[in-house]
Amino acid sequence: MTQDKSYSQMRKEFQEVFYKELFPFLAKYEGERKIKLLLASLSFLLLFAISLFLFYVGIFVVDSSDSRKGFFKFAFLMFILALSSWCFIKKRFESKIKKEIMFKVCKCFGDLSWNVSDKFRNNSLITDSDIIPSFTSSRYDDCFVGKYEDVGYDIMESSFATGSGKNRRTVFCGVIIKLDMNKNFKGKTVIRPDSVFHTTPSAALRHTTLEDVVFEKKFDVYTDDEVEARYLITPSFMERLNNMKVAFDADKVSCAFYEQYLFVALHTSKDLFSLCSLIKPVNDGKQFFQMFEEILSIIKLIDHFKLDQKIGM
Repeated sequence: MTQDKSYSQMRKEFQEVFYKELFPFLAKYEGERKIKLLLASLSFLLLFAISLFLFYVGIFVVDSSDSRKGFFKFAFLMFILALSSWCFIKKRFESKIKKEIMFKVCKCFGDLSWNVSDKFRNNSLITDSDIIPSFTSSRYDDCFVGKYEDVGYDIMESSFATGSGKNRRTVFCGVIIKLDMNKNFKGKTVIRPDSVFHTTPSAALRHTTLEDVVFEKKFDVYTDDEVEARYLITPSFMERLNNMKVAFDADKVSCAFYEQYLFVALHTSKDLFSLCSLIKPVNDGKQFFQMFEEILSIIKLIDHFKLDQKIGM
């Protein structure tokens, strides 16, 4: 009951901050939002019209197959530019407002800071944890660094890819969470979505079957310490993990217990921590409350493991 009351209190405080401080502050940007919406709409419609015209010419005007392919190629390029122009204008507007308000949003969670750079990343840890497939390039968007009950945590909206040019392939897009674990792991345990062939992410890890039938249908477990894995992966933990999946509207979730950290990777194509939609009022509360629930689900996972307590395995 104490935890539930604590979470309820955090929600209440966040709502108070939103309606008393953020709501009136954001109202002054409503006029600018409408201008950005008009600009984004005109830009999209113009480029989309050019795309349709090129497509029309490619079908009904030119005779050469090579010319037709060229027109189709440019038509597709204009269509991509049309989508990109909308996203670019929205992202610039969002970034401007986030720089003004995110410190107030983060204050509701105590010791939490926001940044739009990748200075918090540690690609070697992500690679070694086997939380996601191997990659050659990375990109980061919203990053949070915080501490709750003296437990450090990082939240990194990111995408990872392998290859380059036409051979470039995205292997992960979503959010990676790194929690400091005051536990002494003897091995490494990785949980990934269920696969047909149960291909291990590392030669040192072996596929392990757990007794939970429902869990086995959804996930594969790979570990070099089966006893420790069974200790860590409890029904309560899986419930918390699923709550995070729901909060972030993720289609896939993976996690890894490695060294002194718990990594969670939530795969999703949506723009996480997104605020300032061009088609909705700037001070629309739904987008802010969604972001609150996303971060709160991480705090609940910290409470589940009692990470502030130094307990040996």
